[in-house]
Amino acid sequence: MGRSDIMLPGRYSEYETLHGFIASFAERERYSSPFIESFQLSMKEAFINAIKHGNCEQEDLTVSCKLITSDNTLLAFVRDCGKGFNPDEQPNPINPLHLFKLSGRGLFIIRSIVESVALECDDDGCTLILRYIPY
Repeated sequence: MGRSDIMLPGRYSEYETLHGFIASFAERERYSSPFIESFQLSMKEAFINAIKHGNCEQEDLTVSCKLITSDNTLLAFVRDCGKGFNPDEQPNPINPLHLFKLSGRGLFIIRSIVESVALECDDDGCTLILRYIPY
């Protein structure tokens, strides 16, 4: 069982640090290159959503990421300081009514990669929980 944690300032530029953190973890776990690319994309979308929607782009707020691997499962936890949302109530970005909106595709991309998405919120923020089956 592997585990890694990182806490980052809530700035988009911090994605480079997160990218390196994920790459090191994935290399240590010996994931395939195609899986790592998908994993990186979904985590980038989760990180951007945490900054934009969770923390409302307040740079003094943090985003934390925790990765835990067990058996053939990888769990990724992306936590922001926001109030949360209902992932099931997000509009479908491939619906013709939403095709030209400037945002709204992040969760759609994440769902196309992960096995499951869950959200847990408390008084201090919300955690997006992503479950993967690495290959």
